[in-house]
Amino acid sequence: MHSSLFFYAAFYSVYRGVVDNVSALQLINPISLVRRNGSSSSSNRRFLSRCSKSSEREPCRVVVVGGGWAGFTAADTLARASSNVSVTLLDASQRGPGGLAGGWRTPKTGRPVEAGIHGFWREYRNTFAMIENIGLDLDDVLTNFTPSILVSENGRVALAPVLGNTMDKPNHLQANNLDWSNPRSLLEQIAPLLPSPLDVALLADFNPDSELSIADRISGIGLLGAWADFVQEDRDSWERYDKISAENLFRSIASISPNLYRDLVAPLLHVLPMTPGYDCSAAAALSCFHFFALQSRGAFDVRWCRGSISERIFNPWVEKLRESGNVCIQGSARVTSIEHYGGEYTVMINNKVSVTCDAVVLAVGATAAGRLIDSCLPLQKIPNLASKWKELRGVSCVAVRLFFAELPPSLASAMSDSPVVVCGPNIGGAPQLVETGFCIYDLSRLQDDFKGGGFVGLEVDFFRADAIAKMRDGDIIKLTLDAVQTALGVESIDMELVEDSAVIRALNAVSHFCVGSASKSPPVRITNGLYICGDWVDRSGHASGTVVTLKAVSPSD
Repeated sequence: MHSSLFFYAAFYSVYRGVVDNVSALQLINPISLVRRNGSSSSSNRRFLSRCSKSSEREPCRVVVVGGGWAGFTAADTLARASSNVSVTLLDASQRGPGGLAGGWRTPKTGRPVEAGIHGFWREYRNTFAMIENIGLDLDDVLTNFTPSILVSENGRVALAPVLGNTMDKPNHLQANNLDWSNPRSLLEQIAPLLPSPLDVALLADFNPDSELSIADRISGIGLLGAWADFVQEDRDSWERYDKISAENLFRSIASISPNLYRDLVAPLLHVLPMTPGYDCSAAAALSCFHFFALQSRGAFDVRWCRGSISERIFNPWVEKLRESGNVCIQGSARVTSIEHYGGEYTVMINNKVSVTCDAVVLAVGATAAGRLIDSCLPLQKIPNLASKWKELRGVSCVAVRLFFAELPPSLASAMSDSPVVVCGPNIGGAPQLVETGFCIYDLSRLQDDFKGGGFVGLEVDFFRADAIAKMRDGDIIKLTLDAVQTALGVESIDMELVEDSAVIRALNAVSHFCVGSASKSPPVRITNGLYICGDWVDRSGHASGTVVTLKAVSPSD
């Protein structure tokens, strides 16, 4: 996810960071039960409930449904708030912790696989704080900030810069110190004085063969009015812009040029909210761009995990939570029903085992919650809730990991500027790619598992990939190689070079922020003792409204 010029979502990364601005589309931050900036907000300072004031009281019992970023952060935050709380985390995954961020090994050669690549953007301050709280060193877990290549259906557009390195430079200029003979140096001196994303626009290395003219780029100024009008934490702003599509906003209201929309905006929409502009809420697009472009300089700078997120982050996290003594983690635990009686909730697991608790936190996606309604009587009793949730849709993604003895030379050369390539829709003319964006990753330069191991890995993650998901694995691999060849402009890649592979389908797994979706998003508190956290929670209003406190989930006298 980059600025309105260059940020992207690595597979599922749009949705899985614990960020500072909890209300920022929460497509970016599915962890709604966090402390902002890693420190206590006013509501979090009230975390300790009456049940924690007396050691003689029974612990507050909380069940968290969902084993991804949202579920683990909810469990961690609640458990650390007081020793007098008992948290049960239910993870339906049979492969291990992490939800969609989890990983495993290929059966053929035991090589690492995960459901897409996850990016960590500079503003993921709470994510970084959480990783350090686990006891991990950020630099051991994550790479340095990395540039990225942007490709549209017309070929390479530009190389996005990393601006964090310029953040501490002096913010004043003297005319006699400017190097007027060196345009690039001059831009680097001026850029730190400009607000985002104008600094990115100046420093991005545009392909000289790109069809984008200066006039095309200048047409982006038309968006300034919408950026100024859309207030991130204002309910009226969300209601107004949620009623129109992102395409309508960019093309008709802001009047950006067709070239700018096709070569810059469309690729970003296909890998951020993972949907074409006509099917994307303008509010969601503006919120995304605000967080990754306008919130701060360098906000779009991104790091990557040095290995499988499951192995590098979630496995140590599991051990940390278990050591706390008040968190129980159950894997392969699919919730089959939730009932409420006599002030308590009963959660049925796999139709066999039940857990009784004082509060339930649903840390699942919109489509999963929609399915859960049918077996959750407390949700069924809430007027209009079932109809709203069942109208919410998901985006299907497909992650393809290919293993080679070495990367074909032409491919390695095409990716020499960056190990990450962000690709828009309609590349190569394949019908399956007309509305599908994708990202290409050279894992040998990102993950330690691929360094010096006698093999290299190439990951390609497809977004809005329903048609691809229906294909056989072999056909998907062939399509992937063709897409990479076209996007990078390299020679044909022989399938015989692929020594091992893995194809992961995640059907309707990512929240779809279509037009009108915000009006169907639930608040954090659904009813007494029943809460939601995730990227689809109501994103309007102040960020503190998305925080679930221990006081809130504790039983009253």
